[in-house]
Amino acid sequence: MTLDAQDWVWQHSKTRGNARLVMLAVADAITGPDALASMGTAEVMRRLNVSRSTARAAIDAALASGELVEDEPAKGSRATRYKIPGAVSYTRTPRTGPKSGPITEKTTGPESGPLPATGPNLGPSTRPESGPLAETPETPYQAESRPLWGPESGPHHPPIEGLSEGGNERARHAVAVIPEFARPLVDQITAAGVLVAWNLAPAEWFMVDALVKRSGLDMLATAAVQAAARNRRGVSHARYFLRAWQSLPPAPAAGTVPAAAPAAPARSNVVPFPSAAADRPGRAAQAADWYADLLAEEQ
Repeated sequence: MTLDAQDWVWQHSKTRGNARLVMLAVADAITGPDALASMGTAEVMRRLNVSRSTARAAIDAALASGELVEDEPAKGSRATRYKIPGAVSYTRTPRTGPKSGPITEKTTGPESGPLPATGPNLGPSTRPESGPLAETPETPYQAESRPLWGPESGPHHPPIEGLSEGGNERARHAVAVIPEFARPLVDQITAAGVLVAWNLAPAEWFMVDALVKRSGLDMLATAAVQAAARNRRGVSHARYFLRAWQSLPPAPAAGTVPAAAPAAPARSNVVPFPSAAADRPGRAAQAADWYADLLAEEQ
């Protein structure tokens, strides 16, 4: 009977909004053909998931429509008994017809039959449509290539031997690859006991190359050893030397004579005049002079 009462609400009730939800809640609780169901306000609140005031307003709206009547008021712990007059002895009409019947899984006829795999006009295939394309001498496959460096490749800088392009993050974790031009510089610094990591980024190697050409290997190596000696915490990466190298002067031009060291002051044969305090001998010195004079007179 519950489904019959609910069907009546769905098909014939004119209520709307929360009032219609109250009608469906009462219909869900109907168990007999008399369309009676007991339901308290708390139950309506739970079913509609609303507050008490909203539940009371929805019940009042359903009662005002006349489609829901109060058959017996609440008394004590007994809930109000409601009735849906239109659902009394109501039986839902079973839905039949081609729209509600089972769908035929297999149909017959020329239009729904399987299409033939080949038609009468189709000849045998001379080559597989989905197979690999054959390489013919007329159109051999050749990969297009262009030099990465040189006049044909555009305005790029020449590569550093042993390095590939990449960012600083990749260079930090990559194995150190030292270009040939930097090998003497690295060897001088390492021979001096300064052991650092040399996995620099390509842009940093370009900078080192320019600094070597400007200041020379010896000047860069000396500055690196001095910078490492000044750092009490120690140096772990060659990137630490870049700032010191950038502040170095250019190497002197070939043939430049180094400046002579300042000469020492010339020695003079003039005895400086003693001061009055320094010229006055002490008592012991005076006694020694007198004693020497007496010995000279006796002889």
